[in-house]
Amino acid sequence: MVENKYYEYIDHTADLGIRVYGKTRQDLCINIARAIFETQIEGEIEPVKKMNIVITSESQEDLLIDWCRELLYNFSVHGFIPKTYEISIKNTSLTAHLVGDTFDAQRHTVQLEIKNVTYHDFRIEKKGEYYQVSIIFDV
Repeated sequence: MVENKYYEYIDHTADLGIRVYGKTRQDLCINIARAIFETQIEGEIEPVKKMNIVITSESQEDLLIDWCRELLYNFSVHGFIPKTYEISIKNTSLTAHLVGDTFDAQRHTVQLEIKNVTYHDFRIEKKGEYYQVSIIFDV
């Protein structure tokens, strides 16, 4: 894990590359979400709206990709920006209870628009006591 950081940007020629760390798969999902929204949005996120997400996928890799897609979809369609996360993962199923805010152009600015997550160079690795995942996003 990068000292006192839960993610770091990695070099990628055209798109956005992020390496994310977490002690558990739940931590990994939370830190992926943090990386997505800290990269995209600037402004104070108020805990005023709740959202529940349930995902079942074919594999652990697909589950993380589907999680990213669900977060990006809910931001794109509903303007939802999560602030706090309660996540439960069993095998290849995820249940998330999120509290956050709705995008408001008066309070928030988009720093960089993330359009989608890709499988390009995607991999989950166990490094000592931490999980690590490298993800490339279309911007």
